[in-house]
Amino acid sequence: MKVLLCNVSWMRRYAGVTPDDVPRNGGEYVRAQGFGHEAINFLPHHGTVYGFVELRRGVINIQRIDPNAEEKVEGVLVVWRARSSHGCVVAGWYKNATVFRTLQDPPQNRAFQYKGKTVRPRWIIKAAAADAFLVPPHLRSFAVPVLHKGFGSQTFVSFLDSDYTEVADFKARLQQYIADAEAGHLLQSQRGKAPKVDHVRKLMIEKQAIEATAQYYGDRGYDVASVERDNVGYDLEAKCGGETLLIEVKGTAGIGRVTVNLSPNEYRKSKTATRRYRICIVTDALGAPIVNEFIWDTHQHAWIDENTGTEIVIAEVISADMTIT
Repeated sequence: MKVLLCNVSWMRRYAGVTPDDVPRNGGEYVRAQGFGHEAINFLPHHGTVYGFVELRRGVINIQRIDPNAEEKVEGVLVVWRARSSHGCVVAGWYKNATVFRTLQDPPQNRAFQYKGKTVRPRWIIKAAAADAFLVPPHLRSFAVPVLHKGFGSQTFVSFLDSDYTEVADFKARLQQYIADAEAGHLLQSQRGKAPKVDHVRKLMIEKQAIEATAQYYGDRGYDVASVERDNVGYDLEAKCGGETLLIEVKGTAGIGRVTVNLSPNEYRKSKTATRRYRICIVTDALGAPIVNEFIWDTHQHAWIDENTGTEIVIAEVISADMTIT
């Protein structure tokens, strides 16, 4: 297996520098210039892709790929490694590539624009465009070791030619990954993913909590009406005689020590609370619901369940609204 691992800056398309696709996590040249010559590594030019990788001396020691090579070596798998916010990953590859010893002059009319300047990148690797595969950015999850022996942590290219077990294992996994990707089975890594929210179960908890709270006040002689859709900072209004209670309801399937969240609107409303405002936390909502009714105690400056003496412990969190422009 003739393979070459090449470090490049992170880009989405490698088809030119645009406002929505600027190189990130590159080397000193990219930081100074604002672009790297790998910026069009995956932009086909007359059916061919031309790849650039930064080199300390402008030379690739291709004898490490093929001891008999002179100025170029053919049939190489070139893997492009880029650093994301989650570590170094495979960004794409060229199969059946030709790797040259030294940088080559740019083909005619192969260029990109950057701040009004025409950039004509030199290159050192080429392949048929049909043999190039760029992994979509959100699916780039195949990790490439960096600070491990045999992976060229101090160089721009690595030949993966050592006899370390980790290198051999990586190459085997890489071959399988490429085969799966080209067969259309490229899936996002499940590592570290948060479990999917069971929205049906969540809605059922909310429904049961509202019903249990309405019954709780109904049993005490209140007429209860839902104002959930009115965005007023609470869910129910309960009236009895000349008194109207404003009730925020939170439900959980848990029992005992539980945590619930108030929206910014609900929290603002609770902070202006009077004796009319209630926070009802319904535990075991999907089993035998228990309504814990909390009333603001002006002396203790706390939300207290008068039935049990339990106090709500409040932890403020900071949030922000973010808008894509």
